[in-house]
Amino acid sequence: MTINQLNIQQADDHEIDDLSDFQLIRTRHRNEQSKPGLKKKAHEGKRSLADERKTLLQVAAASNVEANVFNPTYQGSRHEQDMILNSLGSFYHDHVIMDVLRVVKAGKEATVYCCAAHPNTEVSLIAGKIYRPRMFRNLKNDSMYRLGTQMRDAGGAEMRKDREQRAVAKRTKVGQQIMHASWLANELDVMQRLHAAGAIVPKPLAHNDNAVLMEYLGDATRAAPPLESVTLETHEARRLFTLIVDNIKLMLSNEIVHGDLSAFNILYWAGDGNAPGVARIIDFPQAVNPYKNPHAYQIFSRDVTRVCDYFAQYELDIDAVALAYEIWREVTDSNPSELRDMQIGRWNAG
Repeated sequence: MTINQLNIQQADDHEIDDLSDFQLIRTRHRNEQSKPGLKKKAHEGKRSLADERKTLLQVAAASNVEANVFNPTYQGSRHEQDMILNSLGSFYHDHVIMDVLRVVKAGKEATVYCCAAHPNTEVSLIAGKIYRPRMFRNLKNDSMYRLGTQMRDAGGAEMRKDREQRAVAKRTKVGQQIMHASWLANELDVMQRLHAAGAIVPKPLAHNDNAVLMEYLGDATRAAPPLESVTLETHEARRLFTLIVDNIKLMLSNEIVHGDLSAFNILYWAGDGNAPGVARIIDFPQAVNPYKNPHAYQIFSRDVTRVCDYFAQYELDIDAVALAYEIWREVTDSNPSELRDMQIGRWNAG
């Protein structure tokens, strides 16, 4: 029985006037599809969430029922539709977002979408970051970043079982899932801590086991671009450099080293008139603890160097190596090599 035949039969037998009747049709349709002798052809493949949504909307339209179905404006491929429905659908039903409007940034580790916010949030737009399941295959030397980082589950709880740790070390399917949940939880934890401390990071708004909703920087037509693609006035470059260095210090004082800081991971939105521009530091999945990771100073120094490399074009004469050392000594009150030796000794003892 086709969906159209089902609609005609149900319309004749019963007048649909509420969502429960609509859901009843959906169940009956699925039962019809699963009857012996009505198996799908091999080439049709497995029905995706996008297919399910389309069917529900068709049934609702034919029955004059308003279906509470997440049907975002942005569609993309069927695979991407499934990813959006799976990862952002819960926020729609929880009245945090109302729509997904467009892609803001598509990277190897995650895709960020511009979402229309629900009035309950008191903002107009929200950034929705969906993590890719195989993101860790794209991270180089990820073991260097994991040192000293406690693995966490989707709820943020620390994982202490040896079995889970072995799965991660062996990169089994379960291990990959644990890493995925852990890196998401760690990034969320870092963002929450830094935002509470007053750092220029997007405010986290909501999360689930595969996505984070956060503050959106930009307007209805365009998201804030990365600093790498922005040309600044000299006085604004100096102000912004000072601001970013202050935030590097703030992060370090909160026991956080970004791990991948550069002009590509700093968003900049120009102000109106004489107002200064607004900057946000983003992307923290590789953040490390300076007191627990023996590679922390190496990672920290690279972050500082990349920032200085960008601002060098504005005639800012900066010794990146000296600046990194100065900040480290000022905030941690320790010599980088002494701290590293202590950390290595702690790891060897463990």
